[in-house]
Amino acid sequence: MKYVHFSGSNGYCGTDYDEYVMFSDDCPESEIENYSAELAYQCAESYEYLETGWYDDFEDEDDREAYYENALSYCNWNYCSKEEYLRGF
Repeated sequence: MKYVHFSGSNGYCGTDYDEYVMFSDDCPESEIENYSAELAYQCAESYEYLETGWYDDFEDEDDREAYYENALSYCNWNYCSKEEYLRGF
């Protein structure tokens, strides 16, 4: 089994996340990358209002893309031991 620790935020205080996930040994790294990107996107989407305000939207599509690119830059993953994985719960 592969044990992976995912962490990140969207760059704003209080938006951090940590998640530990177990993958099969034959799971390709690209699938782990995709999982990480999905977590990062969900986090950024959940806290989008911190960037725009409660009732506002982005000025334009370039602003939206810049926000998501910045948010994704705070996210990462790495392999961990089974013990670290179990402590993560």
